Amino acid sequence: MNKVIFSVMAATTLLTGSFTFALLRAEANGADTEEDIASTDIAKFKDVENHWAQDVIAKAYDRKMISGYEDGTFKPNGQITRAEFAAILSRSTKLPSATGSDPFSDMKGHWAESAVIQLVAQGFINPGDYPSGFNPNTQLTRYEMIKWISNGLMKSNDSFEQAFEDTQNTLLPTPEAIRGEISVDEVPYIALVRGTGIVGGFADGTLKPKSTTTRAEVAAILLRYMDVEGENADIYPDLKELREVGLTGANLVSNSNYRYMDGNFSNLINTQITLSNKSAIMKIKRFIVVDATSGQLKGAYASLFNPAVQDYQKGNYITYAELSFMSLLDVPNILTFSQGNKSRLVQFYRIADENYVNSVGLETLPSALNDYLKTGVERTFWTTSTLKGEKGGYILKNDNGSGVTISNS
Repeated sequence: MNKVIFSVMAATTLLTGSFTFALLRAEANGADTEEDIASTDIAKFKDVENHWAQDVIAKAYDRKMISGYEDGTFKPNGQITRAEFAAILSRSTKLPSATGSDPFSDMKGHWAESAVIQLVAQGFINPGDYPSGFNPNTQLTRYEMIKWISNGLMKSNDSFEQAFEDTQNTLLPTPEAIRGEISVDEVPYIALVRGTGIVGGFADGTLKPKSTTTRAEVAAILLRYMDVEGENADIYPDLKELREVGLTGANLVSNSNYRYMDGNFSNLINTQITLSNKSAIMKIKRFIVVDATSGQLKGAYASLFNPAVQDYQKGNYITYAELSFMSLLDVPNILTFSQGNKSRLVQFYRIADENYVNSVGLETLPSALNDYLKTGVERTFWTTSTLKGEKGGYILKNDNGSGVTISNS
C-alpha cells in the first residue's frame, strides 16, 4: 500500500461530511510561502503521469490528504518540511484528538502551530528532540519521519511498545546497519517501520535515514502508516524476525520450521567456543536464517547478504553467522578450523559474491587467510552455510556446556 503527501494544507475544515480546503503551504525556492492553491483533479496533475507514485498520489488525493499547485502540478519529487509533514500527519492519524501548550517558541503564530501542538500532545513529536526550536521550514529527514510515526505506532497499540523494547539489540536488514551508520538509539524506531512494511527502503536495500524525503515518498509511507496504526504488532512476520534477533541473536523460529529442543541462541551469543583441536576460539554474535526452501529467498533478511539463491541452497535454509574469531595457529588454515568444528550448525564458508559483499559493507573470510587471521588477534566476520529444509537436527555447545539443540524432524 502506498501513501503520498504533499506540501501542507494550512487549514482543513470538515463541513457536512466533506472537506473544504483553504490555504495550502507550497515550497518555493526552499522556503514556505502562502499560495492560494485550488484543489485539483488528480487527472490534471500534469507531472505525475508514469511517476512511480502515480497511483499512490491518486489514493492520497481521494482520501483528502493532499492537493496540488495552482499550476496543475503536484511536484512529487519536491522536498517536505517539518511543518508540512506535521500538518498532513495531524490529519491522517486516527489517534484520539489531543491538545496542549506549544513547547516551541519559534512556532508561535506559525500556520502549522496547531498541527505541531496536536502531534506533541498525541506523542508523535518529542520536544526534547528539538532543544533549539522546531525550525518548521527545515527539510524533514527520513529518520525524523520514521521516529514520529514509530512514536505514533506505540501510542496506537501497546504491542508496539513491547516490540520497541524487543528490538533494542536487533540487526536491521539494511546495509547501513552492517556498516555501522545507524546509532543504537535509532535502531528500534527504524525496526518498527521496517518490520511492519511502512518503510521498505530503496532498490539497493538502503533506508537512507539521514536523507531528506519527497512528497511522493511521504505520501506512500503515510498511507501505509494509516493501515498499520492501531493494529497488533504480533501480526507482522518481518517484525517478528527483528524481535527474535533482538531477544536471542537469531531469527531461527520466526523464519524456519526449526524448533529449539534444548536452549536457544541466547545461551550461545557472545560466549566462548573453543574448537576441538584448539585451532581457534570463536564467539557467535548473530545467527541469521533466510528461507530458500521454495527456491526463492524469503524473510526480513532475504536480500541483505546475497541477492539471489544458488542452486545448492534451494530447498534449504541459508544461514549467516557473524563470528568473533581468534586463530590459535601460527599459519591459519581453513581445513584445520573446519576439522575442529564438531557442529554443522555454524560453518566457515565465505560469502562468495565479492562485489555484492563489498557493496553492502559485509566482512567475510577472504580467500587468502595469512594476512587476515593473525595468531591471538580477534577478527569479526560473516560466514554462511545451510540447514536442511526437512529432517534436520543440529547441536552446538559452548565451553561451559551450554548451547542449543534444534530440529525440524
